[in-house]
Amino acid sequence: MTGISHLLEEWRRELLAKGRLPRTIAGYLKDVEAFARWWETTTERGFDPRAVLRDDAALYRQHLLGERRQRPATVARRLSALRSFYRFLVARGAVARSPFDGLPLPAADKGAPRALQAAELRRLLREAHACGNPLHRAVVVTLAYTGLRAGELCSLHLQDVQLGDRRGELVVRGKGGHVRRVPLPAEGRRVLREYLAVRGDVPWRQLFVGQRGPLTPGGVWTIVRALARRARLEGVTPHTLRHTYATRLLREAGADLVMVAELMGHRSLATTARYTRPRKEEMEEAVERL
Repeated sequence: MTGISHLLEEWRRELLAKGRLPRTIAGYLKDVEAFARWWETTTERGFDPRAVLRDDAALYRQHLLGERRQRPATVARRLSALRSFYRFLVARGAVARSPFDGLPLPAADKGAPRALQAAELRRLLREAHACGNPLHRAVVVTLAYTGLRAGELCSLHLQDVQLGDRRGELVVRGKGGHVRRVPLPAEGRRVLREYLAVRGDVPWRQLFVGQRGPLTPGGVWTIVRALARRARLEGVTPHTLRHTYATRLLREAGADLVMVAELMGHRSLATTARYTRPRKEEMEEAVERL
């Protein structure tokens, strides 16, 4: 594996610059090294990232699940590390394409948290846009487009919001004092601008402020539940929107677990891997097609 030692070192420095924890980085490197050893054993050749085929990636997935009998969440983490490594290689021109992109991740052990389906999310966002309260609209839209926890949303300060014409982001202070930057899509930027225009000059530095002062997590729950009821949706909470955000990233945007974990503020990829399990509706549809 001496041929990729310099690539792994460059990747390690890049991950470190992005704020990944040293322990997490060490795990990523071990996952790539384990794959390289397996590839050398099965091909009897020195490892060359350019020579890895899609069939090799699929066989390695089966090797981990079948021969090694590793847990699906563990396999999903290993494959996500390899996806991330290969995207790094593609970005720097070391390989033309990644054999791991599009490779299905195994279903995790636990059921996926509840997430809104596309039609349900549209109904909720439609109610948010139709309501006459800019604060309520901004709360629901921000949760849906960033996946923040209710406590994280309430902890945002004015200086944590960066809005540009073509991009924007939120500086989020999560659990354990961990700070991450979450991009804001165009719709999120537009709604926040509308809210900031009516927020006024209040004596609080928190971003979201109601008539009685800074918004609390309990207030966020009340806002989400009220708009969900108007959209004829039951059991919707701020965490439902967080799950929906993660699920959309994985299923619709093509993001890998490493990327989603960073955006969600997860310390473990096993936590993020829960979103790879098929929903009940998907399994029912699959059975109906038999």
